[in-house]
Amino acid sequence: MNADCTIICGAPCNSFNGSLVSGFVITADRGIDYALKAGIVPDLCVGDFDSAECDVPENVECIRSVPEKDDTDTIMAANIAVERGFKHLRFLCAVGGRLGHTLANIQMLYGLKKRGIDAEMYGDNERVEILLNETKRIKRFNGYLSVFAYENTAEITESGVKYQTENRVFTSNYPLGVSNEITDEYAQITVKGCAVVVEEYGG
Repeated sequence: MNADCTIICGAPCNSFNGSLVSGFVITADRGIDYALKAGIVPDLCVGDFDSAECDVPENVECIRSVPEKDDTDTIMAANIAVERGFKHLRFLCAVGGRLGHTLANIQMLYGLKKRGIDAEMYGDNERVEILLNETKRIKRFNGYLSVFAYENTAEITESGVKYQTENRVFTSNYPLGVSNEITDEYAQITVKGCAVVVEEYGG
């Protein structure tokens, strides 16, 4: 089975990037609108559909919920993907719009990471992921790279960037790593602990 799953969510998405869609495709609530308008027929649709305009195609599996529930539609979709054995989740249209939902989605990424699931989420001009005791290389792009401690503290080493650090202790109560820039072909980030990495394109 393909280990990748793309979940199309319902945050405002002015420039839906269909090239990021791969593997098994799930839409969460209004994500069905983005998918169908881009010519993408999902494998599964989930949610309460309180903000969707398009109808779910008849031949597509659909799991409906009620609006009054603990899980957001995005978290519901993520849990179903994990239950079905997917190891890498990509969330599109998952950043922006309602701030509460963006924060909930970052918490969701953290929870998935703690469960051993790699996940990343995208907005119109952003990409967000969680790093947990690991090293990541990021190709240079036009914009800003921010790294924030997500648990109490994290030791961060950053190279190939304008503001380099070596085993610098970042804390969750001060945004020391905001708005860095990649200066080499690749930036390398090593995290001892847990950190949120944000790529903001076009800065």
